[in-house]
Amino acid sequence: MTNLPKDQVEAIAAALKNKDDIVVTAKQQSQGKTIGLTFIIIFIMNLLGIMKSVGNKFEAKVANSGCEANFPRKIALVLIAARITIQSSRIQALLWAKEEDKILDLLKFTNDEKDKLNNKTIYLGLDYIQENQIKIEDKLFKAYYGNNPPKRLFYDVTSSYVTGDYSDSELVAYGYNRDRKKGTQQIVIGLLTDENGHAISIHTYPGNTNDISTFTDQLDKLKNRFNLDSITIVGDGGMIKSEDIIKVKKLGYDYITSIGKPSIQKLIDNKDSQIQLSLFDEDLQEVIENDTRYIVRQNPIRRDEIRQTRESKITRLKEFIDMKVEYHNTHYRAKQETVQKHINKKISDLKLSKFISYEITYKEENITIKNKKGEEEIKSKDMASIEIIIDTKAKIQVEQLDGCYVVTTSLTDTSKDTKEEIHKAYKTLIKVENAFKTLKTEFLEIRPLYLKTDKRIKGHVALSMLAYNITLKLKSYTNQAKLNFKDTIRKLSTVKTVINTINSAIKFETIPFICEDLIKLFDQMKFKLPTKI
Repeated sequence: MTNLPKDQVEAIAAALKNKDDIVVTAKQQSQGKTIGLTFIIIFIMNLLGIMKSVGNKFEAKVANSGCEANFPRKIALVLIAARITIQSSRIQALLWAKEEDKILDLLKFTNDEKDKLNNKTIYLGLDYIQENQIKIEDKLFKAYYGNNPPKRLFYDVTSSYVTGDYSDSELVAYGYNRDRKKGTQQIVIGLLTDENGHAISIHTYPGNTNDISTFTDQLDKLKNRFNLDSITIVGDGGMIKSEDIIKVKKLGYDYITSIGKPSIQKLIDNKDSQIQLSLFDEDLQEVIENDTRYIVRQNPIRRDEIRQTRESKITRLKEFIDMKVEYHNTHYRAKQETVQKHINKKISDLKLSKFISYEITYKEENITIKNKKGEEEIKSKDMASIEIIIDTKAKIQVEQLDGCYVVTTSLTDTSKDTKEEIHKAYKTLIKVENAFKTLKTEFLEIRPLYLKTDKRIKGHVALSMLAYNITLKLKSYTNQAKLNFKDTIRKLSTVKTVINTINSAIKFETIPFICEDLIKLFDQMKFKLPTKI
């Protein structure tokens, strides 16, 4: 700057001293990079303790990268923000951070760090998250809850499909696919949340892992990592089995889960049990037997839906049979056993075999066909006629448990936990399902996975959990402000800086006025967007 003419130096000094009072014409302004959504993400990162927890001085293996140990932590924060902002690959995140957004400046990347951030070093962020996931989760738990840990935690499992060659992977495998992607390999993901849906811990399992086998890990985590002396863990009926219940009780914990239709029927059939069909009503009822509390209910809306679906299946079966009969009777070479085989399979597939059967009769008739020469011939054929038989008593028996469900728990003290509270807790499991929707389909789009190492797949899943918690918090703010979440994201994404240039010698950036919806959001958040940076 000392090489500039004296008058230019004086002009720059005056401009810097009175920058707020400078009037800049449109010709002296140009559009800068996006900043609105990034500002909010960083604000929430600080609010949730993510900035400190991820930015704490954990292990950062940066051997041969030529980078400072702090570098991977900053990249991890960039990738978390990118997951929310663009939901794309690491390479796209790199381009976004370097070319389109102000995040590198907001996270105080040095010029040297900016230069070293490339399509190889960008993956250091994933490696860092994976290497320090347990420490980050533990620190976040303490930061978020302090001395008031949640009373109940909620656990569920999902899967996420992958694409590409994973022949060397110990993580990627074929298994029960919830994504309905036949023929694709997958990973299994277990998620632990509180009653508000805030994610506490996430774990990536091999794709062929049975859901039930993941539950024990959660118990060990609660006891040994989060040091919880008492907690109620809530899980789906298919998740918490009798052997898990024994371990839950040994740890001094409690559980809330449910049982399936066969177990419910077994209780009803047991003459020594107080649980009878007459107990199932729209209003909650409860029974305590053998240190287990049963909360029973029949949901009338669900009951009617199930019965409507069943009647629809019967209609579909009739239409299917009519179609097969017509085909058989109009095709000379159609075989009787083929008709029966198809109908039997259809009844089985529609799960109607408990009360539906059929009677098939044949009557020989003449039909006209064309031979190989195209000439018409008269041939005799056994024409099929099928009558569907519905066993009314068996159908009523099947319908008895429509809409019925039973929640079970070890919380037997009715003065401490009412049946309504326990029922509500079990229904709160929907928030874990909603978390999976946000992670997989509705917003964060963590699938399909293209990462080529198990380590980075785990890092990606762990990083996505942190992005989910930020998203959940931002959703709560938009709900409180009565704004549409996705519309708000779009509006935040359009907020860009303005580059102001004076005498071609000095540049500074300001943030223009924002729309009323964003003002409303910021007021709700108690966040003040700076006018200049």
